[in-house]
Amino acid sequence: MDIAVDDAGAGYASFQHVLELEAEIIKLDISLIRDIHRDRARQALAAALIRFGEVIGARVIAEGVENREELATLRRLGVAKVQGYFVGKPMPIEDALHFTLVDESPPRA
Repeated sequence: MDIAVDDAGAGYASFQHVLELEAEIIKLDISLIRDIHRDRARQALAAALIRFGEVIGARVIAEGVENREELATLRRLGVAKVQGYFVGKPMPIEDALHFTLVDESPPRA
């Protein structure tokens, strides 16, 4: 089971959770992501959290990506996973499963 810290970067409490919970997933808050391409302070904080994730072996996910510029900035900073309206609208799980790659080959002995 993975432990995730949601809304990282949204306030001091989220930093405490990141430190204390030994999370495997750190989700960067939309308030940090919004207009990140225009704000060097946001970029610096995101870069620090991304590096922190690398050091502790946590995956970092950016929430609320809503345009190409935000996505490009996050990729440059090293984020590998994003969510938001720019990459896909919310949908029923049945529809989302069509985007999942599933290996249907039989397991090897």
